Amino acid sequence: MASGEARVARLKSLLELERENDLFSFRVDGWSAWRVLRFPLYQLVQGLPVSQASRPTLVRIVEALRASLKLLWLICVGQRRDLLVKTCRTALRLRSGGSYRDLYFDTLLEHGHSGLKLEEVNSDAFSRQAAKALRPADLNPVVITFWGRILGLLFPVQATGFCELVSELLMRETQTSVAPQTLRMMLSTVYWQSRLYGALLARIRPKAVLLAETGDYALRIASNRHGLPVVELQHGIFDSEHPDAIPLWVEGTAAELVLPDVLASYGEFWIDQLACTHQGNGRAVPVGNELIDLARQQGSERRQNEATHIVVTSQGLDTQRLVRWLMDMLSSAPASLDWRMSIKLHPVNDVNSGEFDALRGVRQVAIVGVAEDRTVYDLLAEADLHLSIGSACHFDAAALGVRTVVIPLAGHEPLLRLIDGKQFFLARHPSDVWSIPTRGHPEPECAYRFSAPGFAANLQGLVDRLLTGRAPVSGLSPAGPSLGQTKVGSNA
Repeated sequence: MASGEARVARLKSLLELERENDLFSFRVDGWSAWRVLRFPLYQLVQGLPVSQASRPTLVRIVEALRASLKLLWLICVGQRRDLLVKTCRTALRLRSGGSYRDLYFDTLLEHGHSGLKLEEVNSDAFSRQAAKALRPADLNPVVITFWGRILGLLFPVQATGFCELVSELLMRETQTSVAPQTLRMMLSTVYWQSRLYGALLARIRPKAVLLAETGDYALRIASNRHGLPVVELQHGIFDSEHPDAIPLWVEGTAAELVLPDVLASYGEFWIDQLACTHQGNGRAVPVGNELIDLARQQGSERRQNEATHIVVTSQGLDTQRLVRWLMDMLSSAPASLDWRMSIKLHPVNDVNSGEFDALRGVRQVAIVGVAEDRTVYDLLAEADLHLSIGSACHFDAAALGVRTVVIPLAGHEPLLRLIDGKQFFLARHPSDVWSIPTRGHPEPECAYRFSAPGFAANLQGLVDRLLTGRAPVSGLSPAGPSLGQTKVGSNA
């Protein structure tokens, strides 16, 4: 069996075992334990060859200890803020004079709302931007992760039987080995993180919490417990196949299933993709993406005599084979075609980019580093064609009216259902790229389905409605409506 088919089979087994064994029903401190474990275990079972640049443990410990004093000060002083926002270091991509703005929340915080800003340091490559941040972060949330893990080791949750069951099922059905102690540690860390976030929320008393990442379970748990509405911004590909998208057959309240009150999606296309999930069931609203808004402003009619510009976005995924694939593609380029290629490296996974050295010597190829000011959106604004294996950039290209090509390497399988020969293409062989048309892009209204225009105004309006008590989506409430009866497991 091919590796891609094996991955699909393992994931299918995972989805079957969670339903057959009613895994979502077990509760820890009132929330679904499987809900919290599902995404990391999905990634483990999938087993994609991703190159992730991990930050040194000692560095993270030092950062956590430094941030401990700041967390203690915030809890003791208790200065009230309108909003708590949690973002990441790689979001510092908007140049503003000599400074850098966070692409998710700085525009919102500049327009009258007081806020406490948490910033996850997910890449050391953006230290220069952080030193020139227009609005520096108030707290590094690594302190919450650090102390959550310490407390989890000292005072683990009572979930031994559940973790043993999950460990056994994973090995038997997906041939994936995860120790029960590891699963229990994951749950215990989230439990204590939520308690620490709860202490912070109790002191700063925000009116709403905004997140830029779907995996912030502990902060959503704490927010639900304090009756605070949570807005989650879409990050990357988020559809019904994403492991954090909870199917409608799963029973439980929004608080039990650790759901956001509002999912701020890019556009209507994504809301349609989530129709059979709890996140898309009356919770998703289109807000767009600020970088796409800016790229649309940059776009202009291309001169017919310009070289065809091909933009490749890497993901730190199957990198060695990707480089070989691109080399084969370049060697098959028509001699009569004037072309150039820009390869934009992933801001987190491609910090160590030596594998692309073979392409650096090609005259027409430019390697754009992880933290360079030119974003992938700047490149797509002037692109004729986009290539990637299976990333959110396929949809960013579609939002900008640029045809996009799927490279058939590890992880491309979920994109196959979108291949239409009009906007989305599959290059079965490297030479196929050169036969795909590059001129005459789709109309803007088609592109708007992938990303609604006016991100800043849309998000501002959404938050204004939250703060004034006018619900932006039907049935908005911190705990959410009851979605069915569930069994209750052991609590901490």
